[in-house]
Amino acid sequence: MTINSKIQVDSIEAFDPAGPVVVSYGASVPSGQTFTAQGNVNVVGVITASNFSGDGSGLSGLNIATSSKAIAYTLIT
Repeated sequence: MTINSKIQVDSIEAFDPAGPVVVSYGASVPSGQTFTAQGNVNVVGVITASNFSGDGSGLSGLNIATSSKAIAYTLIT
C-alpha cells in the first residue's frame, strides 16, 4: 500500500531564530519557479543550471579562456 502525504505552507521559520532552517531530506523548486535567498547559500554537492544571471565575476573554479589565452590560441592555430 502506498501512502502519499502533502503539507502546504506559506513560510518556514527556524525553531531557533538564530539558527538556519534545515531540510533533512532535500528540497526542490518546480520548473518556472524561483528560489530566492538573502545572504549566503551554502551547497554541498552539485548545482546544475541552464543559465546564470549577472556578469559571473564571483564564480570560481571555472576553466575560462582569458583574452591572453585566446590570443595565444589564435597565434598557435
